[in-house]
Amino acid sequence: MGEMRKLKCLLMTQVLKHMVRGKTDPYTWIFSSVDNCYYNYNSRYLFEYVKEHIPEVTPYFVINNPERRQKLSEEYGEKYFIETESIEGVLKVLEAGVWFTSAGLPVYGIGLEKGRLIINLWHGVPLKKIALLDPNLGRTARLYFRMIFSKNYSCILTTSSILVPVMARSFDVPESKVKIWGQPRNDGLFRRLDRTVWLREIFGELPKYQKTILYAPTFRDYNGVKLFPFEDYEYEKLQDFLEQEKIILFLRTHISEKEEVNRYLGERIRYLGNEQAEDVTGFLNAFDCLVTDYSSIYVDYLLTDHPIIFLPYDRDAYLDERGMNFDYDDVTPGPKPETMEEFFECIKEGLKENDPWKKERGRVNALLNEVREPCCGSICRRVLKRIKKQEEK
Repeated sequence: MGEMRKLKCLLMTQVLKHMVRGKTDPYTWIFSSVDNCYYNYNSRYLFEYVKEHIPEVTPYFVINNPERRQKLSEEYGEKYFIETESIEGVLKVLEAGVWFTSAGLPVYGIGLEKGRLIINLWHGVPLKKIALLDPNLGRTARLYFRMIFSKNYSCILTTSSILVPVMARSFDVPESKVKIWGQPRNDGLFRRLDRTVWLREIFGELPKYQKTILYAPTFRDYNGVKLFPFEDYEYEKLQDFLEQEKIILFLRTHISEKEEVNRYLGERIRYLGNEQAEDVTGFLNAFDCLVTDYSSIYVDYLLTDHPIIFLPYDRDAYLDERGMNFDYDDVTPGPKPETMEEFFECIKEGLKENDPWKKERGRVNALLNEVREPCCGSICRRVLKRIKKQEEK
């Protein structure tokens, strides 16, 4: 959301919120995600659960992009998708008694926590320093963050007790407001997925394969990602290895790096970007191995108990830029090959039954993922219980 649009939304909200004071409906739930324009992250998965399973609740998802809102309305139903750029749209949000967000808020204002529950589902495990712990956040931005976000949140969700103090410091809220309720987007990892059907829907016919690998590196602010960062990298050797092992490798990078990715693509290296799958987290169990560097996607992937390979080729530069909440080596349970030949060996070792990193993955999974079962239902029950208690007062 642009700065001018945020300012307009804030001013409109401050004026309109007085019209609905004390009149919020606790059974109208608002969902929002990045810039109020994207249908993704934890908000998407919880919204879909509520729509299908909680009949007493009316859910709405904020999508301010007209084309995207129209497309989603055609797919899921026109009544579910709303905007917050008009007086009518802002009022609809302000009249709702429960808001869920994965990034930002459905509308911006001060004192919005009065008369409603505002629940930050967030969108991952904070291995890197985020929000107020981000060393790059300026003084004005910190003040704005505390006034608009920190003071409005009723609670913030996370996945384990070790993350509670981290989230509390990141958002400047009491630890009592941080709840270990899990991430809705991970519910998909516990369902049976027909990988062949899912991949065919996206790519059509693929060459015969026995294993699949997802390579999902982190976006870098200071420089583009260097894929396959090995001095002995050779395109033909990589293709030959994948052919010999009957593997298909899927690359998932930031959309701005799509052009850079093209030179790596081939019969057994495919691009799996936002255009192909806007949110891949719920489908991580389609892959037999994950390759990444600093992305917290691997924490979700730990729930599959499949092997993970790390390629932190620019560790010093990246960690100096963002900083980590944990010791990197202590929470990355997988090999870190430095040559392409080592990379090949790590893939073959990881895909064997006697994977040498299995025990270490279990330790880190227990540390970061205390919620190891579907959580959408339990989140809804907890919120409905709070509503009932409030009604009884």
